[in-house]
Formats: sequence, C-alpha cells, structure tokens
Amino acid sequence: MNRPFFSTRLYCLLAISVFFFSTMSGQGNSKSFTVETVPNPKRSGTGYVSDPANFLNSGEIARINELIADLEDSTTAQVAVVILPSIGEENPKEFATALFNHWGIGQRATDNGLLVLVVMDQRRTEFETGYGLEGILPDALCYRIGMQELVPYFQQKQYGQGLIAAVQRFKSILENPESTEEIYADPGQNSAPSRDLWIFLWIYLILNLVFHVWALTYIFNVLNGKGELYDKYHALRKARNYLLLVFFPVPFILVFVWVGRKIHQLRFQPRFSKKTGAPMRLLSESEEDQYLEKGQVTEEEIGSADYDVWATESGDDLLILRYAKPFTRYSRCPNCKFVTYYQSETTTIRSATYSHSGLKELTYCCKNCNYTHTKSIVIPKLTASSSSSSGGFRSGGGGSSSSWGGGRSGGGGAGVSW
Repeated sequence: MNRPFFSTRLYCLLAISVFFFSTMSGQGNSKSFTVETVPNPKRSGTGYVSDPANFLNSGEIARINELIADLEDSTTAQVAVVILPSIGEENPKEFATALFNHWGIGQRATDNGLLVLVVMDQRRTEFETGYGLEGILPDALCYRIGMQELVPYFQQKQYGQGLIAAVQRFKSILENPESTEEIYADPGQNSAPSRDLWIFLWIYLILNLVFHVWALTYIFNVLNGKGELYDKYHALRKARNYLLLVFFPVPFILVFVWVGRKIHQLRFQPRFSKKTGAPMRLLSESEEDQYLEKGQVTEEEIGSADYDVWATESGDDLLILRYAKPFTRYSRCPNCKFVTYYQSETTTIRSATYSHSGLKELTYCCKNCNYTHTKSIVIPKLTASSSSSSGGFRSGGGGSSSSWGGGRSGGGGAGVSW
C-alpha cells in the first residue's frame, strides 16, 4: 500500500534534483552580469578588453588592445570591448548605454567613446557611440560594419577575429583626417538652433554669391585670355578644386558641371605645332607608349598619372603632356622621381605590452625601379590609468569615470545578431 506512494515521492525528488543541478550547472557556465559587476578593464589591468569568461585568447586580447591604444594615441577616442556570457533578461541595447555611461568611455569634453558589447547567450552585439562620434559613426554605418566584419566570423565561432576586424574598421574610419577634426571638436550646445541656423544660412548664401561672382569672373578671364591650352587647363582645374572647398547650394552645381566640361574641352581641343604650325594628332594609348619613358608608362598603369602625346603627321614635332591623378596612394619615388612609390607592407615586430613598448616596420616600394625602404616605428607601451585620479565619481552617473575619460552616450549606435 505504501510502496506506490513512496516510489512516487522518490521519482519527484529525483526529477527536482536533476532540474536543480542542471539549472545550477547552466548558471555556472553562463554567469549573468549586471552593469555594476562587469569587470572594468582599466582597473583590472586588461587594457580596453573585458572578457571575464575567457572567450578570447591572450593573443587576440593583445591585438585588440594594440589597435585601440594606437587609436587613442592618434585621436584621443576611447574604445571598450566587452564580451559577456549573459546579462540575464536585460535588453542588450539598454545595457550597453548604461554600461557606457557607468564607466564614462571617451573624453569628457568631446564624448568620443565607443563601446562594443557582446552578449553570448543572446547572440547579440551592440555598438554604442558617444555623443561626439554620432556624426562620424551613424547608426547605419555601425550596422554595416557589424554585418560585414563581425557577423561572418562570429557565425564560425571565431569571436576574437571578428572583434579584431570590427575594431580595425572603426579605427580606419576614426583616423581619417576629416573624421579626426570631428573627434577633437567640442559638440557644444545642440538645443534650439533654429534662429541661429537661419542667420547662418543667409550669411552663407550671400558669401556664396560673392564667391561665385568672383569665381566666374576668374574663369572667363582664363578662357578668354592669352596663353597655352595646357596652362589654361591646369588653371581652370585648380579653380574647380576651389569650388569643391565650398559647400554651395544646388543652383551652383550647374557652374561646377559647366567648368568640368570646359576643362575637358581644353584638354582635347585640337593643337598645332609651334615649330611648323601643322595640325597635331592625339595618339592612342597603344601608339603613345613608344614615346614615353618606362616610369611614365608605369604611372599610367597604376593610375597615378595620365599622359597625352600629340604628334604631327610627319613626326617632326612631338608634345607630351602629363596630367596628375588626384587622390592617389602613390607618391614621388626618391630614387627614380616618378610617382610610383607606395607603402607595401606593415609588419609588427614586437607587440606593445604594459611593461615595454612595441615595434613595427613600414615597408615602402617603387613600382617602377623596385627601390625599397624600411622605416621602424615605435609602438607606445600600453598604460592602465590610475583609479585614484581626481574626479572620483561622475555626478549623477552613479559610476566611476576616473579610469576612462568621462564621456557620455545618448544611445547612438546599432546592434547586430548572428
């Protein structure tokens, strides 16, 4: 009579025990963190990376620290990388914003911080940007970087490589000269700018009118003045470049297009020999190579310059004109003097640590004469900021900012899942 009752109770106890121990085991493997319990890497001596569950190996952490330290040295922007097993039922985006402001990532004056938060059990990564980086790293760009650089690696469980790729991409964008100016700039006051904005627009419109009247006068003087077509071409091209420096309203785009057409006409306008007065013909790409030096041909092949060769039918007069290409990666070679010199390789000889500096080598090579040159660059050693600096705790923030710069975030950025 009592055996069935006893057996039922035994089975219930066994089921509860199995459930309890499996739950405890799962909790042990994926400890849940709160904003306050996430290890601050600035205090724990791990640089910029907080990885309490050891998802990354030491080499990956060192590489991420090296990239971020180099970025902070060159731009003052601060990046924190946090990879956690779990944050419980918390929303990753809200958690990222709270953690960012709890630590105070970025400089106080510029709010130029970035937090990369990885939550493993939710398979989610959040990119949280400070106020000062929202213009440089808009939400759409953060999302694109996550999908292109991070997700492919994470889907293969190569978490360290994914984070390295994403950090490298952010680093290249933030170190762009145009972006660097925005990083250093003080965001200032952004509230109620409507009246000041209208005043600015009116002043800007008047200055644009004055500028374009002056520019058109200069252009007409160039076109109608005396001089060689080649000289007129470069004078007009320089004038167009000045137009690019001014963000002009839409109607003035027509001026820019018109100047571009005039530049094209000046380059390909029929020419006559200065010696005989005979008409000259523009040679084709295959025909002109026999008149060009090896370095000139190389410049054309790599796209650093373009050459036009004009010749009379009799071949008694020849004119070679060089047109430099803008925005090229090549510079003038110190050996052969052609614009065929470029940085071919960057090699890290010794990674920087907290005890010693690192060393990397930049290798430069010439596409024309094969001249090579190697330059050594010292990588500053990593530094862990002291937690005893003045400032103590952020007012109203609730968290210590002494080890970071005291930056703030308003929730900018984006997230990706894998």
